[in-house]
Amino acid sequence: MNKQQLILKLNALNILQFGTFKLRSGLISPFYINFRHIVSYPEILKELSEHLWGVIKDMDFDQLCGVPYAALSLSASISVLHNKPMLVKRKEQKKYGTKKILEGIFEQGQNCLVIDDIITSGISMVETCDVLEKEGLVVTDLVTLVDRMQGGKKYLEEKGYKVTSLFSIKEIVAVLLEHNKISAEIYAETLSFIANNSITAAAVKQSETPTLFTYEEREAAMVHPVGKRLLEIMRIKNSNLCCSADVKSKKDLLELAESVGPSVCMLKTHIDNIPDFDKDLVVKLKALSKKYNFLLFEDRKFADIGHIAMQQFTNEWLDIAYWADVVTVHAIAGSSSIEALKATGKLDSTALILIAEMSTKDTLTDQSYAEKAIAIAEQNKDVVLGVVAQRYRSLDPAMMLFTPGINLEVVNDAHGQTYNTPDFAFKERGVDVMIVGRGIYLSDTQATEAIKYRKMGWNAYLSSN
Repeated sequence: MNKQQLILKLNALNILQFGTFKLRSGLISPFYINFRHIVSYPEILKELSEHLWGVIKDMDFDQLCGVPYAALSLSASISVLHNKPMLVKRKEQKKYGTKKILEGIFEQGQNCLVIDDIITSGISMVETCDVLEKEGLVVTDLVTLVDRMQGGKKYLEEKGYKVTSLFSIKEIVAVLLEHNKISAEIYAETLSFIANNSITAAAVKQSETPTLFTYEEREAAMVHPVGKRLLEIMRIKNSNLCCSADVKSKKDLLELAESVGPSVCMLKTHIDNIPDFDKDLVVKLKALSKKYNFLLFEDRKFADIGHIAMQQFTNEWLDIAYWADVVTVHAIAGSSSIEALKATGKLDSTALILIAEMSTKDTLTDQSYAEKAIAIAEQNKDVVLGVVAQRYRSLDPAMMLFTPGINLEVVNDAHGQTYNTPDFAFKERGVDVMIVGRGIYLSDTQATEAIKYRKMGWNAYLSSN
């Protein structure tokens, strides 16, 4: 088969899939490539192996090693077909027998070629290379079947490896579009995803060495008194749950606050979405926050020029500066929005949270934007207690991470919102406060759901620290 025929065959075997898929990185991807099934199709496994051999046959190497588990079949096939020695790296070191993590016969100083099926962030390949190099082997070349074109190749090249791929995802979808195997919409969505979800070296570094701070460490480092109060509430209530009250009436908001109050550390509002808002609502919300010991978090997302942001914050009708313990600010205008809110003189009793990243699947808040937003937050930690983000976080213990899009039941909705589970958020992302909306307020048993999320979030935090 030529490469086009091979792509079409892989598509026919459903090894190339399009839909909604959660990746190891936590991203929600519109496509997924599953080469683990290739062992069920020996003729296609042989075809892939021969195509890979065409790529590697002139490279200088003494051993082959496939990244476990998907690439083991590829390295084994090439080893048998072309009489090349192969090593097997285990996922985990054996706890019995020889207790080896690397199986096979080799000599120190030999050159080992590493093979993987997919390259996304490059983390899996680095983990394998680290094991090989610790055993005295030399690794110079890395080969993959598919490059997802999300930054992994660049990251590995910056580490000094030479990376070669048989296919790129752009090449694959171009062939499928040309042969009417996917729609123009799927083609465009795939290209948009890889353009907006590049994984930079900084992001990969964070994924490799996540810095998880305890709440005690956060509290000791926190500058703003509202941040210290929040962490105290969290500790007293054993809760890192913020309920997003995206309801549309005064009655619904007060009923939700009453139901979830005992379980939450914060109640997040969109007060300008309440058509019957009045000053009585503020009085009752403040009373409930005192009764159940939680903060009022107005998700206003101030983003305008400084003069307008100041007016919105101190507007006499909504009077956010009076009752909100915490408000959100976008970083799109730079530090000027924060400086303008400081100039109101109202930030002694109200803290800010900076929006570094949105949770929609096609967000424009990419890695570069997030890093700049986090830097702005760190420069203003006298009034900023953290950032809202999905994948990126500050390494400053005074900067908490607030993550929306937490849901136990669904992974996405019809409007671009994507979701994570509490366990994933705390263990893989280092989240401090999880924000749950529809999973609670759409429930017929809001209080029960809030208790369930509170327990899951707290247990996830405890097991990750």
